[in-house]
Amino acid sequence: MNRDLQHDTMRVYQVLVDLREDWGGGLVLCCGPGCANTGVPTAVSIAGGATLAVDSDGAAMKSAMRAGYLDFVVNSLDEALRTLKNEIRQKRPLGVGLIVDVDVALAEMVERGVQPDLQLVPLGSSDLSSPKIETLRARGMAHSVLPMLNHFGQSYCEYFFAAPGAAALREIDAALLAALPVGDAVRRRWLERVPRYLREARSGGRWTWLSEEELQSLAGRGFSPAPQP
Repeated sequence: MNRDLQHDTMRVYQVLVDLREDWGGGLVLCCGPGCANTGVPTAVSIAGGATLAVDSDGAAMKSAMRAGYLDFVVNSLDEALRTLKNEIRQKRPLGVGLIVDVDVALAEMVERGVQPDLQLVPLGSSDLSSPKIETLRARGMAHSVLPMLNHFGQSYCEYFFAAPGAAALREIDAALLAALPVGDAVRRRWLERVPRYLREARSGGRWTWLSEEELQSLAGRGFSPAPQP
């Protein structure tokens, strides 16, 4: 299991839910080399939203689809928008990869008035200029996200629970879910959906956020996080 990719995905998910708790019906644009393999489309799907990932590297995009990070890969903006339209209207998660030059795609989106709710663009790329779009610079994002989730007026720290196999991880996930308040949709959504949308997260261990009280409760039941590197 790629522990770092799960962690990266969790950090992106944290950014998303800080902006908007439920991304159902929302569209996130990410673009640039390898963008589909960064955890962004996976995090958006876990948050309930739709992703349009734009990259001219067809091999990388198809690899991301085989890994489950994207649901479809297409070669034109028309195809991408047709695929996304109904899922966005139905507020269902979907990841679509568009194999085309990034600047060409961005220019066509501006011309057609396509306005994603959030865009992640690499440094030096063209911007979509619109007051409705908040732009995060992808290279700076990973360094600016704090390893703490603020939710329900509390702060939760990151922890990793190692698991020797898939069965052990299912036990850990069940214990983690049992430790969370029933109404905590943000953290419950993460634990419930990450095995579905990130295949690497089905064994090896689980990243999540916990309060000190929750951590102590889990320790009393025999579940303790791995030492942090």
